[in-house]
Amino acid sequence: NRGCHSIRRVIVQAAWSLVRCQHGGKVKEFYQRLYLKKGAKKSIIATSRKMIEVLYVMIRTGKLFDSMPENILNRKLTQYGLM
Repeated sequence: NRGCHSIRRVIVQAAWSLVRCQHGGKVKEFYQRLYLKKGAKKSIIATSRKMIEVLYVMIRTGKLFDSMPENILNRKLTQYGLM
């Protein structure tokens, strides 16, 4: 349990949200694979760590996470006024 407790808690909550929602995508698939072997709590911690690794690579490279098709991504970016 190293690192900032608050940030760790927020990332774990975000992971729970993703694995419970209908459109969890690759994160949900990763969690479900681990869940069969390790159980819920260990799997959610591993999923949180994977999310942190992906965020780090996104920051380092400046690229977006491509978990959805391009047309859906563009529609959502336009919907939220980001494009």
